[in-house]
Amino acid sequence: MKSRRTDKLKAFLIVGQVLAITALHYGTGLSEHHYHIFYRELYYLPVMLAAFWFGLKGALWTSLSISGFYFPFIMMHWQQFSPDDFNKVMEILLYNLVGLTLGLLSDRKKAEHEELLKSESLAAMGKAISSVAHDMKTPLIAIGGFTRMVQRRLDKDDPSFEKLRIVMQETERLENMVKQMLHFAKPLELDLAEGDVNAVIEQSLVVLENSGARRDVSIVTELDLSIPLLSMDAAKMEQVILNLIFNAVQASSDGEVVRVKSSVDDQYIKIDIIDCGCGIPDDKKDQIFMPFYTTKKEGTGLGLAIVKKIVEAHDGRLDFQSNPGGGVTFSVSLPLSKA
Repeated sequence: MKSRRTDKLKAFLIVGQVLAITALHYGTGLSEHHYHIFYRELYYLPVMLAAFWFGLKGALWTSLSISGFYFPFIMMHWQQFSPDDFNKVMEILLYNLVGLTLGLLSDRKKAEHEELLKSESLAAMGKAISSVAHDMKTPLIAIGGFTRMVQRRLDKDDPSFEKLRIVMQETERLENMVKQMLHFAKPLELDLAEGDVNAVIEQSLVVLENSGARRDVSIVTELDLSIPLLSMDAAKMEQVILNLIFNAVQASSDGEVVRVKSSVDDQYIKIDIIDCGCGIPDDKKDQIFMPFYTTKKEGTGLGLAIVKKIVEAHDGRLDFQSNPGGGVTFSVSLPLSKA
């Protein structure tokens, strides 16, 4: 709320400056030429403020508004394109050029600042996650180990046997969460080698089949056999594809189809995982790659964050888009190996 109020005050200040300078132009006699030169230079002040405060959009709105206000004044005192007329026209062009340049620089600076804050935040988060995960790891191993020892001494008909099985199952789930947390926290090191993307996709499907996680959802592959070998970490790329397919299967209802496609163009090898689920709400699209954001009851919210980290470590890009008929397509774009 405070930020919006501040932005409104800044906008009013810029509008007030533009209107005040314009009023000075129209209220000052043309014979006082030196004043008009000074007023023209004053127009740069709101343009610069708009660029610094509101970026490219604000700077262009301001420079174009100034052009609209000042151009009629030029036409009212037009002198058959005299040197003074030429200076005035050039001044209008300069307002917009300055607005464009400063706006672009301001937007780039803001983007770099936000990226720096994000990197620092992720680094601090990684350290905290690593510390917590290490503290959790040892007790979980002890709980799981002692539970198995006690369960072995019980008959399967004993009511406590099933309860201990649930304890071991939940302990294993927590151990997997700790592994994900440690994997997210530690620096990513790639073991690069020439590999076949299609073979990694096929291997991921075998792993998914053996895990029993497919449910009653069909997985159809459309693989481009002309894809060349790619320099990649095959194990980590399998983790990427497996995670995305698993998410697609979980998002789909029984009887639906998940499609996995591979393709290639002049610059990228592309892997698309297409589901028929309920999609991603518009207000959540900016959050799905954030650590610990999840819509699953049993998820850590680190899966997609790790996937994005691996893809970007390969100089690739992870995107998603909503499908016209429902569901989401996640796309992994990997640059072709340079000769």
